[in-house]
Amino acid sequence: MFLVAAATDNEIKSLPQFPAVVDRLEVLVTGMGPVTTAASLSSYLTLHSSRVEGVVNIGVAGAYVNSGLSLLDICLAQQEFWGDFGICLQDGIQDFDPGLHKNDTPLLFNNNLFIRVENILQAHNIAFNIAKFVTVNCSSGTAVRGEFLREKFAAGCENMEGAAVAMVCRNFNIPCVELRCVSNMVIDRDTAKWQLAEAIEKICMVAGVVLPELIQGGSVPHGCC
Repeated sequence: MFLVAAATDNEIKSLPQFPAVVDRLEVLVTGMGPVTTAASLSSYLTLHSSRVEGVVNIGVAGAYVNSGLSLLDICLAQQEFWGDFGICLQDGIQDFDPGLHKNDTPLLFNNNLFIRVENILQAHNIAFNIAKFVTVNCSSGTAVRGEFLREKFAAGCENMEGAAVAMVCRNFNIPCVELRCVSNMVIDRDTAKWQLAEAIEKICMVAGVVLPELIQGGSVPHGCC
């Protein structure tokens, strides 16, 4: 069985129904932010991990200016970073690591599930970008902060749940993959320039192509992230 994890009901409202594989797919709305996501996904997997072959994390993202990404681009996560876990100083954020995330264990999506999703997207001629993602507690509302995070992590976009999903899946030894659509550019906050509804429609459309093929393609070997 595959689990689709999304932060809000809104982000899966346009997800197609899959009657042919309904018994092999479940959806979990985790809630927004890394803490809520980690708690809800951990609770779910504590009860059901033996049935879960892989976790597909879908949603929207804010893309950094100068990252090469544009509005409504589909992005497949190559790696997740904790973006603002530390000490906030005048000229940036000083990383603070209590042992939750060591440099020798990065949150990389180097698993068979990632490869399969990549192959499915290519087979259907769906344009996508492989990018490094940043998970933040506070979404960036200024161009300055966005540029700081882009430079620091060589990242393409940010979200508020991805690293939490990846870390929980790693702890349960369940492969996961993260697929998002760019709903906004990280500039000085101006929601009039967002395309949130369009991004949700697009990520659900793409997920509607990917999920049935994942499910019908057989089991995924368990492994990190």
